[in-house]
Amino acid sequence: MPFTPLDKNAASKRPILSNRLASLSEQKCEEQVFVTGFKEIIGQESAISFLRSAYSARRLAHAYVFVGPDGVGKRTTALKFAQLLVCEDSKKTDEPCEKCPACIKARGSAHPDIVWVNTEGQFVKIDSIRQACRRLSLKGFESSYKVLIVPQAQYLNDESSNALLKTLEEPSADTVIILIAPSLRDILPTIASRCQRVVFSSLDRESLMKLLQEKFGVAKQESSYLAAMSDGSLGRALRYFKGQLFARKNSFIKEAFDQRLRLDDFIDVSKQERTQRDEKIEEVLGVLSSWFRDLLVAKACAGAGVFINIDREADIMRACRDLSFGEIELKLVAIADTLNEISRNVNARISLTKMRVELWKQ
Repeated sequence: MPFTPLDKNAASKRPILSNRLASLSEQKCEEQVFVTGFKEIIGQESAISFLRSAYSARRLAHAYVFVGPDGVGKRTTALKFAQLLVCEDSKKTDEPCEKCPACIKARGSAHPDIVWVNTEGQFVKIDSIRQACRRLSLKGFESSYKVLIVPQAQYLNDESSNALLKTLEEPSADTVIILIAPSLRDILPTIASRCQRVVFSSLDRESLMKLLQEKFGVAKQESSYLAAMSDGSLGRALRYFKGQLFARKNSFIKEAFDQRLRLDDFIDVSKQERTQRDEKIEEVLGVLSSWFRDLLVAKACAGAGVFINIDREADIMRACRDLSFGEIELKLVAIADTLNEISRNVNARISLTKMRVELWKQ
């Protein structure tokens, strides 16, 4: 989430989101919206211009690493770049035609010269990398280029990284490798040093609001909330929109303070799959973080601040009178601690119970 306590010292002690929960799979964050060429990818003009220029000048690197927040277009750009490389339209310039058989196959992940290697369990497995690299060593089936895309390269372990490194050290001229990760720190240095870095940025809040309203028909209040909650990620905003987070958030806030409600009625930590449980925890604790952030803003700015929960202004002003700055910050820290503990595989039930007790303190 994009909000932290206003006190800089308090903010530096605890990140509001753990890296693991914030780094949900981009495949899940980037909603499958049909994109016609690069021009429909919003807010990544610099990254796309760099790739288009490299293609037009025929000065392609043998490997790229796309870095930036999840859900901002890295995976979609990788697909479009791969389409451009295999496109059969002889009149193309720096856009895939989207109509030829190669473009259609690429869009459906069915082109034989574009290989996607995804995680299996927690990691990208060495056998998957070895098989992909063997494919790269062969002549292209239908195109003059062969493309390998690893959409979650942060989950390359030491073994799969070393297997990929051999191909990176001796690349063939007709091969392009694209790794996708939140940051360079998530990639083995010997891998990152052999890749051309392409940086993707978060969308600013106003641009994201406008995009949600004009392209996806999201109402103004809801678009404001989703833009604030998604930290500049269109993919995450669309996931929240699809999941009706704006409609459900007030019940999350109410239930968090209901001492009669059992934990499993508040957040089910026993029956759901791990991924589903973590997503629910991220959503609920993000909503609670936004609530206490708004209380802090109201306290500091005497009502002049811009709230995330803009539909609850009167409630925020009323609630902030009952808590001191220190009490609000302690609750924000409790939420951050809970996320961090869960990211370290601490028992979720214990962590959430401790957090709820802290939220109930007056």
